[in-house]
Amino acid sequence: MKWIIICILSFLLASCSGDDNPSTQNSFLGNSKVFDNILSETDFNTLFPHANHGRSSSIPDAAEKLYSYDNMKKGLELSEEFSVFMSEGDDTIKRLELSAILANWAQETTGGWDTAPDGYTSWGLCWYEEVNARSGGECYFNPDNKYQPTKEPAGDTCFFGRGPIQLSHNANYGAFSEFLYGDMLVLLDDPDAILRDGSLAFASGYWFWTTYRGSPNVPDKTCHDVMVEEGAQGFGKVINIVNGGIECNVELRPLDTELGKKIRNRADHFHYFAEYLGVETELPTRPEGERKDDQIWNDYYRAILVGCIE
Repeated sequence: MKWIIICILSFLLASCSGDDNPSTQNSFLGNSKVFDNILSETDFNTLFPHANHGRSSSIPDAAEKLYSYDNMKKGLELSEEFSVFMSEGDDTIKRLELSAILANWAQETTGGWDTAPDGYTSWGLCWYEEVNARSGGECYFNPDNKYQPTKEPAGDTCFFGRGPIQLSHNANYGAFSEFLYGDMLVLLDDPDAILRDGSLAFASGYWFWTTYRGSPNVPDKTCHDVMVEEGAQGFGKVINIVNGGIECNVELRPLDTELGKKIRNRADHFHYFAEYLGVETELPTRPEGERKDDQIWNDYYRAILVGCIE
């Protein structure tokens, strides 16, 4: 009887299984309730009709459906610190924050092209990992960083982008692993773990969104902070946190350049989700017709990308 009582109490606090892995424990945080009445599984499938089309064939045990509504919710349950997501501000702010995180996940994992079926913006959450990086020789490894794997990485153990935020570099893998497991080596020695567990993959996205404050371009602010404080006008700063060293702090590049198109695509994703979630009126008014490299369209992109584009 005493054992039963202890087990019941333990179950209420965490789990009676004895499993110390936070990615497999039952969660009672209730973080994922933030999606209730805002984004349903039907909505998720509508917004991401081509999810998982870029499953990593080089990892035999990669999750068949890494990106799913269920995994998106489970990932939010893996840490109490993620509970700040969509927890502050009014309903409009919460929908804008959701639009912004989905926009960046979609851009980072897009499999779309200009004339893609269903439109470019519907191809988010397609790729599991950074295209061609596994065989391309780029390891994203800094030997001077404090987060070091047991062995020097190569091939499958390199730190190229994986998951919805395309977690990259040993500094981020190590910091996220230490945050979630209390041990930096869990993911530093096995970065492909992110491709095997959808909840872990999404947790990497929430971790970066709610805890990362290391951007030199937007110091001491998380992506969550700037969306709550600035609403739609914070989207450009979010990009500056996510990929500012490559895409931001320059004038708007021409549309026919790789980065000029990429930054516009990121803004287009934001509009795509904001429109679906009913908050597009918070964004600058989008011109009608096909986008062009002219003053009307460029003024629109400069307005939506304030905080990123000079």
